[in-house]
Amino acid sequence: MTINTFGKKLLRFLKTILFLAICIIFLFFLLWTFCYSLHIFYVLALTLVLAIVAFFLQKNRRFITILLCSGFLIFLLSTPYNLKQYNRHAEAFQAQINKGYHLRFKEKAAIYGTLLIITVGDIIPFPEASIQNFYLLFPKESKTRIFYDGDYLSAPDIQAVINKKGKHQVEWNKWGERFNGNFRFAAAFDPCTLEIVDDGNQKKATLITYFHYRKNYTTFNANHVLGGLFAFRIDEGLFWYLQHEGWLHPYNSVWIAKFDK
Repeated sequence: MTINTFGKKLLRFLKTILFLAICIIFLFFLLWTFCYSLHIFYVLALTLVLAIVAFFLQKNRRFITILLCSGFLIFLLSTPYNLKQYNRHAEAFQAQINKGYHLRFKEKAAIYGTLLIITVGDIIPFPEASIQNFYLLFPKESKTRIFYDGDYLSAPDIQAVINKKGKHQVEWNKWGERFNGNFRFAAAFDPCTLEIVDDGNQKKATLITYFHYRKNYTTFNANHVLGGLFAFRIDEGLFWYLQHEGWLHPYNSVWIAKFDK
């Protein structure tokens, strides 16, 4: 096999992977918008029908990819309207739960899909929260998960107690400055305890938090961005409901790090 042939096969393989990824992402949002009863679902459904027709007409994969990406682009451009609908429906779901009613499978699936979106969306800005959300999807008999990572040691509120041996209750100062050094870690570890002990020539920090969602608790996001055009709510109470229904699985999250004295 020549380098030129290998390069063509590799490029064809990468294009196939990209096409499959686009199809999977498109189908996920199609199902999620259906479960949340968003109007944009009909646009995505029509796009899918056109893509299927194009497939049977033996159109090339590039044409089908452009069709799917066009539908997804419309989804992105209509984000302000989609978010308003999403907010209304999320609020309605929470109101049902507060009144003691049970949600249907479709509504539970919508909430579950929202958590998946949050988990993927948090990978870069809030990696610790993303990791913890991911493991929330899977049950574990011991209900304890251990992670070895020391990035959280850089948080100002951790630095304040890092040289004091013993157990400390960390009170995160995360709202005074929205994007301060605590914010990334508080999203995953509020509240938590931190224990500092000697470990040979180093010190060992053990951070423990019970990772779960709270009942009937809502946070409002992006309210002041472009006049609230992209404002959206995160109803922890909906994820709490999925915990109650056995769809999500809270656990003790333990983060261990070592550092020089």
